[in-house]
Amino acid sequence: MSPALAVEPIKVLIVSGQNNHGWKESTPLLAKILNSAGGIETTISQTPPEKSPPEPWDKWRPDFGRFDVVLLDYNGEHWPDEVKKSFIDYVKGGGSVLLIHAANNSFGGWTEYEEMVGLLWRGSDFGYSLYVDEQGKTVREEPGKGRGMGHGGQYPWVMTTRDHENPITKDMPQNWFHAKDELYHGQRGPAKDVHILLTAYSDPAPERNGTGKHEPIVFWVPYGKGKCLTNLMGHVGDSTPLECVGFKTVLIRSVEWLATGECRTPLPDNFPTKKVVVEAIQ
Repeated sequence: MSPALAVEPIKVLIVSGQNNHGWKESTPLLAKILNSAGGIETTISQTPPEKSPPEPWDKWRPDFGRFDVVLLDYNGEHWPDEVKKSFIDYVKGGGSVLLIHAANNSFGGWTEYEEMVGLLWRGSDFGYSLYVDEQGKTVREEPGKGRGMGHGGQYPWVMTTRDHENPITKDMPQNWFHAKDELYHGQRGPAKDVHILLTAYSDPAPERNGTGKHEPIVFWVPYGKGKCLTNLMGHVGDSTPLECVGFKTVLIRSVEWLATGECRTPLPDNFPTKKVVVEAIQ
């Protein structure tokens, strides 16, 4: 660890305020996980509520440049054009973005955002889709062909580590369970320069209604001088996947890597394996 890392905390801006998921539950929990990691400080910025008049939006001007990472726990109305420009300039200039779960549903028609994310919750005609076959090869489906976007029932997934060199996934087991969650499949987008770190097997059993494919779950895309990393784990419902050891570890390491290019958080002793589903860090 460099002296700078030992002194300066990583500053994370969590943007929330609208979501079709339970952001009032997830946003404080994401902040709690990161703040408890050591060396990370979070600030929460909430947009105006849905269907607000123009005045509150005119006052909402987050200063992205003050932060090492912008974490989006947001799926709602489009931001004002001035905020969109500030956000794009931030990433192009070297800033980093982390999307959690439904944040990849956001901002349909915002071309720069869709290019930055790479794969999103979009209709099958929107763009390309990716999955990894049984030989470990990434397969690219053309627009309008192949599986559509969606998700099946909630269950514990078998995760596969696809990149053992990236600091986020370095030393992770080849296969491990993530606690009961909502597994997105068939995401669509420009799919340019997508680096897949983790996939999950989408179980086609009738009660789970998956695709039978290894779906990208954690992946990143370079954008300008910056990067955008998507983590499709994190649905908030009857169970709390955010309490999973695997999710917490990926979240913390993702912030560290996005901010510094390295990870200082080791895998915990109770990191899940293929045989054990660990629901929470004790």
